[in-house]
Amino acid sequence: IMDPTKNRFHARLLDAVGQAVIAADPLGKVIYWNRAAQELYGWSAQEAMGRPIVEVTPSEELAEQAEEIMGTLSHGRSWTGEFVVQRKDGTTFPALATDTPVHDEQGNLVAIIGVSTDITQIKQTEELRRGEERFRATFAQAAVGMAHTAPDGRLLRVNRKLCDILGYTREEMLGMTVQERTHPDDFERDLDQARRLLAGEIETYSMEKRFFRKDDSIVWINLTVSLVREASAEPDYFIAVVEDIDERKRTEIDLNREREFLKATLESLKVGIVACDAEGNLTLFNKASREFHGVAEEKSAPDEWAERYDLHYADGRTPMRKEDIPLYRAYGGENVRDAEMVIAPIDGPARTLMANGQAFYDDEGNKLGAVVAMHDITERKRAEEWLQHQAFHDPLTDLPNRYLFVDRLGQALIRTTRLENRVAVLFKDLDGFKVVNDSLGHEIGDRLLVAVAERLKGCLRPKDTLARFAGDEFIVLIEEVEGADEPLRVTQRITEEFQRPFVMDGREIVLRFSIGVALGEGYTKSPEELLRDAATAMYRAKDEAADYKVFDPAMYEQALRRLELENDLRHALEKEEFTICYQPKFRLGQPDRIEGVEALIRWEHPQWGFMLPSDFIPVAEETGLIIPIGGWVMKEACHQAKEWQERYPSEPPLGMCVNLSARQVRHPGLLQDVSATLRESGLEPGSLILEITEGTLLKDTELLETIFRELKALGVRLAIDDFGKEYSSLSYLKRLPVDVLKIDGSFVASLGEDPANTTIVEAVIKLAHSLGLEVTGEWVESAEQLAYLRRLGCDHVQGYFLAKPQPSEEVESLLANQPAY
Repeated sequence: IMDPTKNRFHARLLDAVGQAVIAADPLGKVIYWNRAAQELYGWSAQEAMGRPIVEVTPSEELAEQAEEIMGTLSHGRSWTGEFVVQRKDGTTFPALATDTPVHDEQGNLVAIIGVSTDITQIKQTEELRRGEERFRATFAQAAVGMAHTAPDGRLLRVNRKLCDILGYTREEMLGMTVQERTHPDDFERDLDQARRLLAGEIETYSMEKRFFRKDDSIVWINLTVSLVREASAEPDYFIAVVEDIDERKRTEIDLNREREFLKATLESLKVGIVACDAEGNLTLFNKASREFHGVAEEKSAPDEWAERYDLHYADGRTPMRKEDIPLYRAYGGENVRDAEMVIAPIDGPARTLMANGQAFYDDEGNKLGAVVAMHDITERKRAEEWLQHQAFHDPLTDLPNRYLFVDRLGQALIRTTRLENRVAVLFKDLDGFKVVNDSLGHEIGDRLLVAVAERLKGCLRPKDTLARFAGDEFIVLIEEVEGADEPLRVTQRITEEFQRPFVMDGREIVLRFSIGVALGEGYTKSPEELLRDAATAMYRAKDEAADYKVFDPAMYEQALRRLELENDLRHALEKEEFTICYQPKFRLGQPDRIEGVEALIRWEHPQWGFMLPSDFIPVAEETGLIIPIGGWVMKEACHQAKEWQERYPSEPPLGMCVNLSARQVRHPGLLQDVSATLRESGLEPGSLILEITEGTLLKDTELLETIFRELKALGVRLAIDDFGKEYSSLSYLKRLPVDVLKIDGSFVASLGEDPANTTIVEAVIKLAHSLGLEVTGEWVESAEQLAYLRRLGCDHVQGYFLAKPQPSEEVESLLANQPAY
């Protein structure tokens, strides 16, 4: 072996061996290299001989195992192993080698013989086998369904997962066709793709489809199909991968349904919904939004929002800046709340919208976009504007009301400090309007007020402010007044215009104003003070029956005193500051005697002293305090009369006269109060004479007739006071059940001096007697007046000449000294 040239038989024998045989000396140099080694490693024998074995058979794996290999060989054992070795041309191949040590007779190592074989084919075969095993294992154990299907659709091989998906056993599925378990709605799509695959138009296809399970329930799957062809390019079989997506698909279907439901809901809402994505592009524009904007749904970049959709600020005129648009603000991270804007498309009506919105984010905080909800508040804004208008305007005349007037007056006063001029306020009250309203009805009264407002407007400049305060009160603000003559010219113009009658339903109505004029500027007057001054002047004009009065400070002092009087009057009863004086009434005869007394109230004011009725009764009448005060007078007087009747009996019994004001007569509780007073005092009704002034009879005669008859039914007697003072028809004397006429004192005062008055008194007495009425003459202050009345046949008289009003103690002495009969 060491010298094959000496043994040709052995050399030829080793060349005939199909494996590479290499021998190396103990130093690792090649000493033999057979023909198979030449073919395997690419080195010729001449090239290999004498070279280190590691040079002609280089291998990293052998180098790593060199120590282990030498250790095995040194112990006389062979080593066998696989390794990758490199040929001369640099290519590599896997080899299986067995190295055997050769020793001489003395046991010395003389050579190492290595036999190696190229196991590339073996390795490839093993790899194919392992690949087949892996494929089979993968096919069988795959987490998705897999099948091999014949070109005609027959199932050739199926894995366990596919059986699980469809609910069949492997044996049941083999021989079954794909077509028979495919949902009919998916059949044509699947078949069309398979045809294209067979035709070579596509290499693979995927689709979502439905299969029928064994129990005929439907399962959604994702199908991926490819085609395996034979070496001849003829179709062999399909490989189908089936993924069960039923849960995902049904979730997707549910989500789609919810999405469609949400879309339908958003489309049906009257609330506009707009949204943008993370890049700021519009992605949602529901029907209400499109109607608001007058456009079709389309995407739009943020910078185009304002220009494209005609957005304006709440004033409806100023174009909205991009950065103020609610969706842009929400997109920028702002929490938008109740932002008003106006959509003003060129071809549609402007709408006022209230927007609320914000950005929205995913769980990691990444912005996904923004959404804004827009409510159409156009009608609400109109309602608010209407309510705002109504809050500051009179609903009947549409003139500014008190609140708006005061605001404008305040602004005007501020301007006077800059312009160095004044303003004028004209406070006007319609005289006699209540009579018109009560007699002709409120409908005509309202129409009349509207006509009054229109006529007043015609008397003013466009820049003047006319307002209705309340009822029949109107007020005018005149600005930039240089002198008092300017508002007086306006006042004169109003007075002249209102001399013309108004015509309502064919009826002419003449009205006049009592006007108070006040001037002021911002330095010295507040709106309330200027209004107070004008109202004070108006009341002075009304008291004096003048067309107008200009305010002066003295008027305010008087008005203040009246207010204080009213306040004091409210507490006078509880403080027992009132007293009653009684003025005797004498029956003329032989002799004259006291047949009755008239109860006259007096007020002992703690500050101003003794006050006559004329000083406070008008205030009590206006404020309504006359009701409790008059009731107190009646009760006190009736109790006093009953006491005097019992102490000083006479025939007829002593009568008690009590005055009733107009407000008392119309008070709903009058009849009840009179009845209760008579019952409590024990006074006979016939001893009570209720006196009503003639002026009271001029209003609501029909109502008074009812009231008078109810009082007469109680048994009391009724007297008309101040008869002859008013210009009125005498027809009421026939209609009203009265008992006594009291001639107005102004006629009695001139008896014997004024022939006309004397004639009137005589006529009244005769008229009264002809109607069965008694007559009383008032204000008798001289013997001559008393003599005239006696001669004219007057029944009763009273006056200072006979007896002044006096306290009950003094009257009692008169009654005590009067002869009884």
